[in-house]
Amino acid sequence: MIDRATVDRILDATRIEEVIGDFVSLRKRGANYLGLCPFHQDKNPSMSVSSTKGIFKCFACGKAGNAVSFLMEHEHMTYVEALRYLAKKYHIEIVEKEETPEEIEGRKRYESLLVVSEYAQKYYADVLWNTDVGRAIGLSYFHERKFTDETIRKFGLGYAASRPLTLCNKALRDGYKKEYLVDAGLCLEREGSGELYDRFFDRVMFPIHSISGRVIAFGGRTLKADKSVAKYVNSPQSEIYDKSRSLYGIFQAKNSIAKEDKCILVEGYADVISMHQAGVTNVVASSGTSLTVEQIRLIKRFTEKVTIIYDGDAAGIKAALRGIDLVLEEGLSVKVVLLPPEDDPDTFAKSHNLIEIREYIEENEKDFISFKSDLLLEESERDPVRRAQVIRDIVQSVSVVADPILRNIYVEMVAEKFGQKPESILASISQMRRARRALERSRRRFDEQRQGGSPAAAGPGEGPAPEELIPAEGPESFALDAPAQPAGYVLRDAFLAVSERELAYYLVKFGEYPMHFESEMYYGSEQHEPVTVAQYIHDALSDDEIVLKNDLYRTIYDRYYAFVANLAEGEFTERQKRVVRFFTTSADAALNQAVYNLILEEHPLTVKTYEESIPPEEQTLALAVPKSVLLYKKRITELACNATAKAVNEAQKSGDEAALRQLVRKLQMLNTVKNRLSKELNRL
Repeated sequence: MIDRATVDRILDATRIEEVIGDFVSLRKRGANYLGLCPFHQDKNPSMSVSSTKGIFKCFACGKAGNAVSFLMEHEHMTYVEALRYLAKKYHIEIVEKEETPEEIEGRKRYESLLVVSEYAQKYYADVLWNTDVGRAIGLSYFHERKFTDETIRKFGLGYAASRPLTLCNKALRDGYKKEYLVDAGLCLEREGSGELYDRFFDRVMFPIHSISGRVIAFGGRTLKADKSVAKYVNSPQSEIYDKSRSLYGIFQAKNSIAKEDKCILVEGYADVISMHQAGVTNVVASSGTSLTVEQIRLIKRFTEKVTIIYDGDAAGIKAALRGIDLVLEEGLSVKVVLLPPEDDPDTFAKSHNLIEIREYIEENEKDFISFKSDLLLEESERDPVRRAQVIRDIVQSVSVVADPILRNIYVEMVAEKFGQKPESILASISQMRRARRALERSRRRFDEQRQGGSPAAAGPGEGPAPEELIPAEGPESFALDAPAQPAGYVLRDAFLAVSERELAYYLVKFGEYPMHFESEMYYGSEQHEPVTVAQYIHDALSDDEIVLKNDLYRTIYDRYYAFVANLAEGEFTERQKRVVRFFTTSADAALNQAVYNLILEEHPLTVKTYEESIPPEEQTLALAVPKSVLLYKKRITELACNATAKAVNEAQKSGDEAALRQLVRKLQMLNTVKNRLSKELNRL
């Protein structure tokens, strides 16, 4: 961790015009600097940089911030990465803590593996361009694939020859250690003799870069027609390379992905290179592995929109289907484009120009519901059993979507497309999600038993401190004025704060109290035992997988359920006293004060001090708690409606008819959800 004093030294030394000037051409105008904004298509300089205030502001798109936030936005750095960049630029030493000898050795080893990998990339490129065998075989092959010299150099392509042009011999002569050549996956060691030999030979080489541009691995393709020779040989897993966390082309594509707010996902090295050469530069590939969760999260750093373009054959269709649910589960929107059966992205990009490629994608990309239904229903229109299986398959995909609002939108789309009732689809989704949660719990219990223990329960004053659970630091955190908002906690959405405060209030004051409903029906199933306030709130939010946005109230929520999970049985008033004692005696003074405020203040929506005839609040929980939950859900939906309405206005101004139709449809569905919640509120 970088200490506060070092952070202050870094920020004091930083001159914002110098930092932004490394990426944007600035010219002096009065006391400020002016330049083209890099965050939108800026034709006239609209970004102002104030050296005295240390901030920048674009008066066209509204983007603003300081030097750190500029680096985070433009270079896609984390907060700490941006600080390190500035420290290096201004020659400020960062000493976070004293490293142990083992840590020093590990850091040096990691850097050595990167150095030797980058040495190998330069060596393979040198063989390609500057040797007879490299030009005759490797370069000729790339030219046959219609890769230009500029493209070959952009992706650092090379050629691995056989003896006497071996990487091992050259690297050892140049002083690189044997252990690093082996551990980086570049060389292998013969048993007995200990002699090194190259992993890659007689192959064209595709270096794989990290997100920051460091060479971490290679893919080598043979040019031989011999089927006994593997077509591709790839670097093994190493300390610097984890294939499940790497994407081919991410370094070259990251800025374009962020700028266009879309990532196109293909399968192979050549697919990425040909698409880039054609001008479609927001393209990456999951080469050497099926799409993984870690790769999707890497994409999510730059955009939440993914378009999958795979081959139009059976294998490509299967790969597309496999990737859809993974992308949806990570909260990204996904569309699929199938190419003609005779094409793959590589050949398609070479036979079409940029305009044709973009038009084809725009005209043929389908949301996952349309893609699956068109594909799977093709041969099942007259088979009701098969049709039901197709609908279940699509509903299964909808069920993995975490965002409840987006999930409801998909439910409406499925219901409309297949003529089903939204209620029956929602019931199926709830069943699927419950089954998945039960399976996950079983797996966790099995893992805990296999490891010979279980997680320690948090007791009073124990467990993770709130600041560990919810770090309130970094440039994205801005505290807003709100009641009972103690230092160290961050309020990110004032609009929802009132509703979330309501839920926290009911938890800390009445969480263990029973709720006596007039009807014996609770959530559609018979309840012989009254449900508690805490159970009701937990079930209501868990069904839609809603996570509280406010840091303070989310901390109260998380710590409440962690504590009561291990609370001894007893009379509900006694259990509630223990809950209060747990919160008010913890080591976190700010949390203590906030809980005191919730317990001691009058309930903000209750007017019970005026007439004694109004029943005590604990007798109205069965009405008040469901109402608070529904109000909270309605406010979340209203926020989504407002954002979508704003997007509709922008689409109208830009004249984007396709986007406008999609947004209007989304707004209609959101309003349907909002109206449904309003009706439920009116029935209370």
